[in-house]
Amino acid sequence: MRPAHSVLLVVLWAHGLSALTPPRNEAAPPRAGEVRLNSTDALEYVYVPPGAFEMGCVAGDSECQEDEKPSHHVELAHGFWMGRTEVTVEAFRQFVSARNYRTTAESDGWSRFFDGKSLVKKEGVAWQIPGFEQGPKHPVLHVSWYDARQFCAWAGGRLPTEAEWEYAARGGRESARYPWGDGSTPLLGGAKQANVADESLKRRHPSLKVVSGYDDGYAYTSPAGEFARNDFGLQDIAGNAGEWCSDWYDKEYYRAPSGRDPVGPALGLQRVIRGGSWVDDASNLRASYRVRDAPTYHDSFVGFRCVRDVGP
Repeated sequence: MRPAHSVLLVVLWAHGLSALTPPRNEAAPPRAGEVRLNSTDALEYVYVPPGAFEMGCVAGDSECQEDEKPSHHVELAHGFWMGRTEVTVEAFRQFVSARNYRTTAESDGWSRFFDGKSLVKKEGVAWQIPGFEQGPKHPVLHVSWYDARQFCAWAGGRLPTEAEWEYAARGGRESARYPWGDGSTPLLGGAKQANVADESLKRRHPSLKVVSGYDDGYAYTSPAGEFARNDFGLQDIAGNAGEWCSDWYDKEYYRAPSGRDPVGPALGLQRVIRGGSWVDDASNLRASYRVRDAPTYHDSFVGFRCVRDVGP
């Protein structure tokens, strides 16, 4: 009987092929920063290559919280596609229409709204009625972790892990305090980097702490993609809207970390939120800064972006 591999070689030879020749239609691997459109949610996704970095508090950062320590080595063995911006109102509207979906805030009948001094429960506030003016290109708000997870699954993806988020946010600036560098003002080469608590917000709410002298032009959210891209091609990774991650939160998690493709604690009560928002000053926009809340939580600061393991 002829061995199976011999039969395969005969078949390949008969078709003029070598057993060592790769398929002619094999796609080239994506390039770092390559952009593709996802036809489901109509959003652009950017390729973030595999790599390694030091996660957590950077040397010399006196504002680090205990849950940002210690800095530890993390390896991400696989590249992924990440939303170039946060998920927009119009993309979320497509999802709601396609799935006849009702958000946590809509079911609750209220959401947390910033009144200029604190977050208060306000009836009737939800993603389509955020409490201040938003256009279709602005980041969706008043969404819970469950809402975000459902959207990402519909779009063919998932929420990023906390490690993926920080790696992507740094964009290769491993030792920098902020996604744009070490300066507390979000400017780089004269280009504005983020929508944060600024002079525009202070004109509405004079008592708020803001990035002094910086005016991004928006008191509340800005349209997605208004500010500069980082070195991976991502925008609004700091400010505009905070972003849900997939991980459970544990303040001690960094003390016994998994160094390769970490996915966070196995159990918890709260989920991680990263990136800061339009109401945050520089201390809350640092690349290692961590926030958390219950997965049912929703307010006027927090949105999300998705990742995909396979390109759109």
